[in-house]
Order: sequence, then structure tokens, then C-alpha cells
Amino acid sequence: IVKTVFYPKYTTANHYSKCRVSGGGFGGLFSVTFHDMRASKAFFDALPCSKGPSLGTNFTLACPYTILAHYLELDWVAGYGVEAGLVRVSVGMEEREELLRGFEKALKAAREVS
Repeated sequence: IVKTVFYPKYTTANHYSKCRVSGGGFGGLFSVTFHDMRASKAFFDALPCSKGPSLGTNFTLACPYTILAHYLELDWVAGYGVEAGLVRVSVGMEEREELLRGFEKALKAAREVS
């Protein structure tokens, strides 16, 4: 159901390591795309967290990043490979098991519509 997960450890580790603070991790921000827009919407809607852009909160936030940032230029960003259904997640300080249950619920909802 998931098409791509964008996370520096897996997608740009060589570039990221040049900027990373010595001994630092890769952070709690990632983006995900799906094979169809219905799955993206279902995942976003079912993810039990606050919705909005991340501005440094300590709780998990999710947003339909491309829609928020480029709503009037979706064709233009698509030309650069940025999908309209991209969901950006900033992971907060909730308990690990709580987060995993929430992502399982959201992925289940995405699978059900595809």
C-alpha cells in the first residue's frame, strides 16, 4: 500500500551525514506516499494524531504537505516528483506502542480503500 517512505537514513544518508551533528540521529520527521490518493487520504484521516504542519511540538503531527505547501501549483511540483498525496509526519514523544498502534490503524484504513 505504501509507495515510498522518505527518511534521511534511507533516502539521502550520504548527504545528510555531511550536515548532521556529530553523534546525532536522523530526527523524527518523515514523509510517505501511497499508490493511490484514496489510500493517502484514508491513512491521513485515520492516523490518530494532531493534524497540521510541524513547528517543533513534542507531540505527533501529520499534514498533507504538498496540498498545504503547493495547493495552487500541484502540476508544477509533480514535475519534480512531488506527489499530491504525500503525508508528512513529525513524530512526537508519545509512547512507542501508542504510536505503533496508531500507524497500524492508519495503514489498515489505507489498505481497506485500495
